[in-house]
Amino acid sequence: MLTLLLRGGVKLLQISDRDKALRKGELLGSLLNFIGYRKKVILKNLDIAFPELNKLEKEKTAEGVLQYIGRNIVDFVRIPVYSRKNQILDIADIVEGKELLYKYKDKGAILITGHIGNWEILGAVISKLNYKITVLAYRQENKKINQFIESIRTSANIGIIYHDQPLKKMLKILNEGGFLGFLADQNALRHRGVFVDFFNFPASTISLPAKISLKYRIPMIFTYNYLDLKDKKYKIFFKEIDISKYSKNQYKELTQEFTKELEKAIRKNPSQYLWTHKRWKTRPEGEPENIYR
Repeated sequence: MLTLLLRGGVKLLQISDRDKALRKGELLGSLLNFIGYRKKVILKNLDIAFPELNKLEKEKTAEGVLQYIGRNIVDFVRIPVYSRKNQILDIADIVEGKELLYKYKDKGAILITGHIGNWEILGAVISKLNYKITVLAYRQENKKINQFIESIRTSANIGIIYHDQPLKKMLKILNEGGFLGFLADQNALRHRGVFVDFFNFPASTISLPAKISLKYRIPMIFTYNYLDLKDKKYKIFFKEIDISKYSKNQYKELTQEFTKELEKAIRKNPSQYLWTHKRWKTRPEGEPENIYR
């Protein structure tokens, strides 16, 4: 029953006019806000990241976050439509750094980003521009949901490597001249990450992208995007991170650099970041274990 409802809802969003579909996404977000979906987590994150905001400002930002999630869902499920109708480049503009894609075409580079803007659209745009892009992803526990998400990504010719697959598969992509995309901003378990400063608060952050980059001297490009609410186009930015200044063992410093780049991007559009996840859940030794109570 749940699968049938999901398919029906997706079909409705796919056949609708995009503006109308995006408004439905915003309505979904407003509904989630009304029922208090992840509200405590969002507000706790905003308390940490933006202590200067008053309660009303944080509440308004929280609602904007959930509306942003609704819009993201809409454009994500519509990717097969954009791909089939050759429309993906009509809803996105690369504002800065397009030359970096050409610079590393067929040479290989790590693309590092976070849950800001619409990262799924970002991958589809890169693929449509005829660059080989593969992204790291987590498997969903529900196999049908995982297959559904996978089908949308592959409809845009985006390759997928799952986190439980061996490192050699990632290196093969890079050695063959492809771009390998990491979403490197989710809370990392202590043994998988390093603590770096994120909004003036230690955040356990995955160190694998930095380790790969420095060990194999693979170029790293930071990228992010946001949806311009006036023209409904995604504005995309690319910036190369200079890895030559780091030694092989300075992966923490490199992780700090791209995390700071992400923070700067978020500060420009705080309501277009996925504040629903417990970004600061893992704490350094000696600190309280659960700050999200």
